[in-house]
Amino acid sequence: MFRLLMASKKDDPGIIMKLKEQHSKELQAHIDQITEMAAVMKKAIEIDEQQGCKEQERIFQLEQENKGLREILQITRESFLNLRKDDVSENTSLSALVTNSDLSLRKS
Repeated sequence: MFRLLMASKKDDPGIIMKLKEQHSKELQAHIDQITEMAAVMKKAIEIDEQQGCKEQERIFQLEQENKGLREILQITRESFLNLRKDDVSENTSLSALVTNSDLSLRKS
């Protein structure tokens, strides 16, 4: 369209100047839109990266908490098993004492 107007109005410098100004304004409007979109995209990328870092930190914290809880669970299991062994040993010892006492009493 610009070329058609230029070709038909070759001799009128005022029209050519107006067309160039209009074209420049349109180009500047497009440049402004592109610049604005680039700024919005940059901000979105920054927010996304921050969110990604927060998620990574949270995952690390949860992994550390999980590791600690597993250690506590293992200690609890070991303590429980040791208590059971001690109870079994004590019961066995007591059974032997009772049996010996019973035998002594029966003999008398």
